[in-house]
Amino acid sequence: MVSLKPHLTALLKSLPPSPVDQQNLDELVKKTIVQSKNGFSPENRKLQWEYLLKDDIFQLATSEGVEIKRDADKYYTELCGKLDLTLTFTEQDACEATFPFTVLQDLLETQTITSCSRIFSWIESRSARLTKDMVPQKGKALILLRTLNDLLRRLSKMGTTTIFCGRILTFLSGVFPLGERSGVNLRGEYGPTWEGVRFLDKTKHENSEKGGSKGSEGKAEADDDKMQVDDKKPQTLQEKKEEFYNTFWSLQLPFSKPPLFANKDTFPDFKEALNKVMPIIKEATAKERAMMGSRSAAVGAPPVLKRKRDTSEEENNSNEYFFAKFLTSPDLLDLEASSQSIADTHFRRQFLFQLLILLNHLLCFTATAKAGWTTPRNRSLHMDFTLEEPDAQWVQESLAKVFEELRQTTPNGRVFADTVHAILERERNWVKWKNELCTPFDKEPWVEDAAGQKAGLFDVTQSIRTEMRLPPQEWKWNLGTPALTEIWEMGYRNLQDLENPVGPGDVKDFVKKIKLEDARISNRKNNLEKPAPAKMRQAAAKSVTPHLAQTPATGKSDVSTNLSETNEGTLAAPRPIMSSVNSLLHPSLPPKPTSPSKLASSSQEPVKLDTAPAATSAGAASAPVSATASTAAPFSTLVALPIDPEIIKCEDNKQRWSWLALRAARDQHLQHFGKIGTGDIEALAQEIEKEERSLKCEDNPNGLATEEHQNVLVTGGAGYIGTHVIYELQKTRKYKVISIDNHHNSFPAALTRVSALSQSELPTNATETDNKSTEIEAHKCDLTKPDEIRAVFAKYGKGGIWGVIHIAAYKAVGESTEIPLTYYANNVGATVSLLQIMGEYECTRIVYSSSATVYGTPPLVPIPESTRLQADSPYGKTKVMSETIIDDLCHSDKKWRAVSLRYFNPAGAHPSGLIGEEPRGRPGNLLPLLAHMAAGRVNDATLKVFGNDYPTPDGTCVRDYLHIIDLASGHVLALDALSDDSKIFNPEASAFFKAYNLGKGKGVSVLQIIDAMRKATGFDYKYEIIGRRRGDVPDLTADPALAEKELGFKAPADLETMCHDLWNWQSKNRNGYGEQ
Repeated sequence: MVSLKPHLTALLKSLPPSPVDQQNLDELVKKTIVQSKNGFSPENRKLQWEYLLKDDIFQLATSEGVEIKRDADKYYTELCGKLDLTLTFTEQDACEATFPFTVLQDLLETQTITSCSRIFSWIESRSARLTKDMVPQKGKALILLRTLNDLLRRLSKMGTTTIFCGRILTFLSGVFPLGERSGVNLRGEYGPTWEGVRFLDKTKHENSEKGGSKGSEGKAEADDDKMQVDDKKPQTLQEKKEEFYNTFWSLQLPFSKPPLFANKDTFPDFKEALNKVMPIIKEATAKERAMMGSRSAAVGAPPVLKRKRDTSEEENNSNEYFFAKFLTSPDLLDLEASSQSIADTHFRRQFLFQLLILLNHLLCFTATAKAGWTTPRNRSLHMDFTLEEPDAQWVQESLAKVFEELRQTTPNGRVFADTVHAILERERNWVKWKNELCTPFDKEPWVEDAAGQKAGLFDVTQSIRTEMRLPPQEWKWNLGTPALTEIWEMGYRNLQDLENPVGPGDVKDFVKKIKLEDARISNRKNNLEKPAPAKMRQAAAKSVTPHLAQTPATGKSDVSTNLSETNEGTLAAPRPIMSSVNSLLHPSLPPKPTSPSKLASSSQEPVKLDTAPAATSAGAASAPVSATASTAAPFSTLVALPIDPEIIKCEDNKQRWSWLALRAARDQHLQHFGKIGTGDIEALAQEIEKEERSLKCEDNPNGLATEEHQNVLVTGGAGYIGTHVIYELQKTRKYKVISIDNHHNSFPAALTRVSALSQSELPTNATETDNKSTEIEAHKCDLTKPDEIRAVFAKYGKGGIWGVIHIAAYKAVGESTEIPLTYYANNVGATVSLLQIMGEYECTRIVYSSSATVYGTPPLVPIPESTRLQADSPYGKTKVMSETIIDDLCHSDKKWRAVSLRYFNPAGAHPSGLIGEEPRGRPGNLLPLLAHMAAGRVNDATLKVFGNDYPTPDGTCVRDYLHIIDLASGHVLALDALSDDSKIFNPEASAFFKAYNLGKGKGVSVLQIIDAMRKATGFDYKYEIIGRRRGDVPDLTADPALAEKELGFKAPADLETMCHDLWNWQSKNRNGYGEQ
């Protein structure tokens, strides 16, 4: 017979390098099969191809160890290529359908676990081809199932192979139904059979061997005599131990091989042995409980002068489990089964648990139980044994006794017994399901009739899922609910605002009250207008008709009507009408709220029926309505809603606030009543404010404060932050800047550059006022010297300085830990002096430069303003103290308004490169230090990084950096928020003080900063990790949401921009402000 080997060899040589395209491989294999058909029968041809292909694979598999050491990837690629070739031959019907699976079964048995994993990866990738036309429980399905189950037995369920086991189980779940996968396990074995253990007396055994030379007859007689003597002798303690040892271990034989119960003597022997062992187990448990009882009783006894055993060691040992092992001596068994060691309880528990499993197994062989599960398909479970009724009763009683014995063990015997009962119950259900041949319990797929066709869940819910992927519509209530939204729109910001009762105040306070009522009316009208479709309008028009009836024949009405012409779809809101009797207090005063008044339904303001809110004036709210009548629009064009009681109530409140405001102002501001019209409270407030401003100008003839410019004092104005804040202030063209600085860490030239920079940005048609806004009045003085501060304020007089931005402070965290008293004196003491002098000169607005270090190590990142203040460094504590002082001041006097800005880390410089960070001496902050290193201004070749063991992504500290220009703009926003018409403060709050975070809300680590500066400068930074620095916290990342919402703060510049602008400043100013 001609061999097919030359054909296979030629095919292997013609194959291109791996991986081979499957279409190309199919063509080559098909060509080879056609060429080899001559002279062979189909059966012989299949046998030869199978032999040659399998031999080729195993020739490679035998070299696994050597090939893996050389090039593992090459070996596995070649092996997978040969498996692909085998599968392709099978698909071309050149081999049996089961041939690839038999090859895989033999191959997996010979390969290492690592190689098996790679081979299984090939199975996963070829699963569609391997399982094509596969029928469960037949042919290749059985081989595949058996192969993978054998592989699972080889693998450990723990350790590095856990994922591999999961891959196999996942693959099985996708190929075989659950019943098939579970049913195959019924064809397994019980495990290794117990060989049997007996204790033999070596002395007796040797004596019997010595007497073996005697005659058989004499030996028999001697044996008979001996037996008669032994029968009369009682058993010694040693003999009892030997008998118990043999009896105890004899119980392991039926447990290891239950089919032995088919022998008629097995069950009686098992029953007898169990009846002997259980009393001894019970006795050992009782002794142990008695011993533990004596221990607990000894707690109340007098102290004994002995070293007590370490209870922690005993507790630790009690948590360890000692599993039953093979015991070669009755003494060891006695030690384990007695109460002399801590391990005894666990040994007995293991034995009792094992006994419960066997007794439950025996109950499956009662006549009733066998009738329920015995079928021809599970013949492997059958044995010629049936548990008779009396024996079943004994098994039930033994189960109860063993469970009770298990409950008596310590510690936590009842809990352990309940756990065992739950495990056995689940196991019974599992075995029952298997005995029933794994009946399917899966539910039928959900279907629904759609257009006469059945559609699955995926198809039916397609439109719903598509709609769910669309972005949700904006919720109509900004703060979640209508009530919360209304409260916020009313101006309330915290619970204290709701608690504070209405108290007397000046006219401005009453104006705010009236505006709150206007807001309530506007909200109410919007709510009434939204759900008003055509039918509701018609109903409303009908309901309002009686109010529009003609007056009696006299031609006069009690109250004159005034119907304004309105478009269709508009409605007039009710307004209280004053009595014709003038007030006795003053003609401009409305009547008291308790005086009689009437509501004219015709005197109504037009209200649109669309969603646009109606504008309401605080002044007009209290003004009497003109009694002159106007031509009424046709009734067909009027659409009126029923008079709303809530709107009427708000209107009454507005009238009440107006009356109280006029009454409060009549003593001091009666002269303005003739200028404001009839009850216009808002106009009255404006007249009073004008009068106060004119009085301030008369008291301050030398001051520069005008309506165009307001004087703002900036402490630390020549510093890094101060110069950029002054630049942003001058950009607004509405502030005149006064700078105070002692130049401890700054240069006077910086202010000159700021002024020149602002001047250069003026338009060509700038006014004289604009030019003056770029000028800076600089004063060199020390904030720790009150007389110097007072001299500056005295120059501008009382009220001459509108507000203060307090930036000046010492700010090095590390230095503060070395000289804490200096920091407290400069940062806290100077702030107190500044506030005192501000109060003397009626300057009650301050923006305070705080720090993120006030939070210490924050419990929540990003850090909201509500986080508790718990600084870790003296520098941070000075900021906490200063904030507390300002807060207390604002609570003591409501004239004070203050905003504290908690900086996170400013960086960068002005894009022009004219101003930037230039500290005196060695920089204390990271970014300027890196810039100085790149510029060669410091001698350090290596940067010291404090700690890399923080709980951050790379182990170094994380900080929130923001561009200095963004930070400076935040100061201007905060200063603007201190104006009288600011909305960040609730008028009824107990104090006008707020704190805001200024940051980007995105943290970067020290190593990320180094990398960004390396890209910006091109300098190769070297760094060294050293120990942590006291006072540093792992992560300080801001939550700037409150500042963004209330101040309109934004920080768009990224880290690359900061580093670029910083290097632009440093490269243009190698020696800082000394040389450009």
